[in-house]
Amino acid sequence: MPAPESRQPRDPRRPDRHGKRICLVLFAVLAAACDKPSPTAPTPPTLSANVAITSISTAGGRAATAGFEYRTVIHLRETAGAAATIVSVDLTFMDGADVIMSSHHDDPIPAAANVCPASGAVDTKELMTVDADAGHPYATALQVRITYTDSTATARAANGSSAVPPLAAPPPEPPPPQTYSLTGAVSDEAGLAIAGARVEVLNGANAGVISTTDAAGAYAMARLLPDSFRLRASADGHDSGEQDVTVPANPRADFTLRRRAAPCAFTIAPAGTVDAPQPGGRFNVAITRTSGSCGWQATADVGWISLAPVNGSGSDTLVYTVAPNTNFTGRIGVIAIAWAGGSATLTVRQANDWPAFCVGTITVGGQSSIAVPASGGQFTALIAAVPGMPPGLCDVWTASVNGPITFAGSNTGRTPGQLTLVVPPNAAVQPRVLWVSIKWDSPSGGNAQLTVNQSGTP
Repeated sequence: MPAPESRQPRDPRRPDRHGKRICLVLFAVLAAACDKPSPTAPTPPTLSANVAITSISTAGGRAATAGFEYRTVIHLRETAGAAATIVSVDLTFMDGADVIMSSHHDDPIPAAANVCPASGAVDTKELMTVDADAGHPYATALQVRITYTDSTATARAANGSSAVPPLAAPPPEPPPPQTYSLTGAVSDEAGLAIAGARVEVLNGANAGVISTTDAAGAYAMARLLPDSFRLRASADGHDSGEQDVTVPANPRADFTLRRRAAPCAFTIAPAGTVDAPQPGGRFNVAITRTSGSCGWQATADVGWISLAPVNGSGSDTLVYTVAPNTNFTGRIGVIAIAWAGGSATLTVRQANDWPAFCVGTITVGGQSSIAVPASGGQFTALIAAVPGMPPGLCDVWTASVNGPITFAGSNTGRTPGQLTLVVPPNAAVQPRVLWVSIKWDSPSGGNAQLTVNQSGTP
């Protein structure tokens, strides 16, 4: 067997080789650890909003026109710690299990930019829903759907429901106001009853109430509200009357109406149209007053009729004088008799004068005397009878001259007609006067003349 090694005691001031190895290993481990990078902190996860409907407040009532209206406010709370944008609200109104109507509301929270804050609460605005269908019943329940989004841009919804409070009973009708009656009588100044008179309220709370008097002149008005008003009574042939009345302080109001004076009226004879002869004359019109006491006045619209008298205060005889008609045409004039409230007229037609011979004219340019230069010229003259000439009295005519005037064409013709005359130059210094004469060949005769004033040669 080998001999055991001899071991000497270790000097504590000398390092042990095993301890040195341990230190080197520990140093290497620490150095490797220092060379590794530090770990990155983890990113917290994105939170999703969670909006809950905490309560629903609804009130209903009758719409202004027909059907019903509902006002709804929804209370919301976010419970996940993330802000949510409230996009819209959908309301469904039910009658038991039956859907009555639905409504959609965008931007339901404008005051908060439609945002429910993280871990916060918000209320919608009052959402109005009107059901104008009068055939629908009043809703008993409400279903609510809230659509919202958050930072993840994911659309979510929250649902809720509630009962709709019963429709409030209408307020009781106020008791009818107490009313009163008004009676009275309408008579004339002699105390005689006026039947059929109209009595009416002109103003106030009772305006438009009307009553009519009976055969005894009595009237009655019922169901009048307490008030002060103006009352009028009126009847045919009478002046109306008015008075102030206070109900119920004045339970009776009588009227005495003054009989209206009969209207003024006259008649005339003859009336209409009368014919007066050509020589004229004096004629009468009987003026008779039939009612009233006013006067009358007479006028004529032409100067060839004169009147006497021109006015009066009762029945009278009006004399009108017609002057002779020297014209060859008839004429018409009107006599008017006027009074307060009326008038009457008489038309007078007068015959024309009948001449014993033809009365006619010869004219150039409408003139029976013309000026002609020294160089002369050709002119066309018109031959015609004056207006009103009886047919046939002026017929065939013949023209003649007193000087060098000649005719271009015939110097005879029938009425009316034309005549072409030629005036030669005037070689003399002195002017000269020429004329053309027309002689009608009918048994009654008659003539006319055209004067020609010709200048001299300078």
